[in-house]
Amino acid sequence: MLETEEAMLLSELADQVDSVLLLGGDDDPALGRLFPAAYAEDASATDDFARYTRDSLVDGKRQAAQAVRDATATERDAGVVEIELDQSQAWGWLTFLTDLRLILAERVGVTDPDEAGPDDDQRDDYLRAAYEWAGIVQGSMLEVLDPIGH
Repeated sequence: MLETEEAMLLSELADQVDSVLLLGGDDDPALGRLFPAAYAEDASATDDFARYTRDSLVDGKRQAAQAVRDATATERDAGVVEIELDQSQAWGWLTFLTDLRLILAERVGVTDPDEAGPDDDQRDDYLRAAYEWAGIVQGSMLEVLDPIGH
């Protein structure tokens, strides 16, 4: 269950993840986080790997973002959006949340989540808050999916 504002935020963030996937250039460091070099010591092998896998990986990430948009577009009842996900859908959401957090972490310069300190830039504050909130949602979902592991 999400507050209406949370559902709207997730939908907006899914749009932004989709935009990064579609419009981000090879020089976008956020894409470097989403698609790290497969072979750190071999640029040619990394290029070959990317050539054969990148489109499929992008498609999967875009589908995960679309699933979040679809689920959060449901009717809102009294300020609450009730979302029911089966296990497969929940793992798709976790994929999206991971991608979102990697992009946001890159945008605000988080390299170690435990050392994410305050920033004076108001835009970064918003992005950092979104990053932390997405982590809370992600953690909650993981607890539901694997209650024994937590």
